[in-house]
Amino acid sequence: MLGSFFADTIDEIGPPQRCLPLTAEQDARLSKCLPSSFMDFLRAYGLGDYFDRKVQYCDPAEFSPILALVFGADSDFSHKDCFVVAHSAFGRLICWSERHDHFEIDLVDLRLTSSKLAPTKFILPPGFEKRERSSDPNILARSLLVSDCRDYEEFDAQGKPMFDRCIASYGRLERDECYGYFPAIATVGLDSPIRRLENIRRVKALEHFAILAQLGTFHLMKLERGQYTVIRPIG
Repeated sequence: MLGSFFADTIDEIGPPQRCLPLTAEQDARLSKCLPSSFMDFLRAYGLGDYFDRKVQYCDPAEFSPILALVFGADSDFSHKDCFVVAHSAFGRLICWSERHDHFEIDLVDLRLTSSKLAPTKFILPPGFEKRERSSDPNILARSLLVSDCRDYEEFDAQGKPMFDRCIASYGRLERDECYGYFPAIATVGLDSPIRRLENIRRVKALEHFAILAQLGTFHLMKLERGQYTVIRPIG
């Protein structure tokens, strides 16, 4: 049975599309490493996608080698207890860990963000009190369900959204595909003008993500006033 947050969000944005039901093997394996509230969502809908495959849910086992490449010998993160549950159309990995709960890896920009290890600072309006962060994994897992199609958009060098234009130019993604920059952004500089539609190709996600994961050092970052601040390197 879905928890109230999952049910409320699905009432708002609808169920995921093009779903593959969990196999008995996947259910048994994933139930050992993912919160029960999120497992209820996967049991109800399987591995599907949202917003025309802007976000695709996936089997974490397939992406474990990608995490191993990103983390290396990091003291906080390990592919043995961190799991990719979904990825965006351009290479953002939505991850879960019992130690760190929800965190994300941006393979294009070599960035790892964690609301637990590097929380974003908010200035509260007068009269509002700061709430303590929940420690219940079934509540924290709510953030694994995407709720806004704008959250996983990619922007070109002029700050214009790219997803719909990529669909128009290159066609809709199939399962396990992504849109990738060629050359990869990490090889030419994160502020490079090649971040544009003409340099996009439709490719297999796993192979492309494995390449991106080896192109440079990832950094744990936090977002402050719209700008990312480096906390430390990963690995």
